[in-house]
This record gives sequence, structure tokens and C-alpha cells, in this order.
Amino acid sequence: MELETVTIVYDAGQANVVRGVLEQAGIEAMIAGTGTEDVFVTPETNPYHILVAEADVERAREVLAQFDTVPDEDEGE
Repeated sequence: MELETVTIVYDAGQANVVRGVLEQAGIEAMIAGTGTEDVFVTPETNPYHILVAEADVERAREVLAQFDTVPDEDEGE
């Protein structure tokens, strides 16, 4: 199975949230890091790649586009 990066984030917590959003939509996702997170603690040097099966890329990007447009609770006030 070929995997493809659908997005890159720079925070481990955010990577887990994104993976959870995709999995709630029925898309199996994996997080790949650089392996140097404990050595270089600067987020910009340690991006987390969110990977999905090549067949799920388009749907995963659609799901993430909808997730990105959900307003924060504070925006409505």
C-alpha cells in the first residue's frame, strides 16, 4: 500500500488531532515524524507528516478542508 502525505503539522498534539479527525471520517491515517523530536525541540525542524493511503488522499483533503473551516468557539462572539 502506497502512503502519501496529506498535510504537515508542527506540533505532536495537533498531529494527533488531525489523525483523529481523519479516522472519525473512516480514513486510516498515520503520523510520521523525523525521529529527532527529542534532540531538536524546535517545531519547525520536526514536522509531522500525516499519511494516508494513496486511494484516500482526495477524500482526506476534503475532510481536512472542512475541519479547517470550522469556526472557533470565540469567533462567534
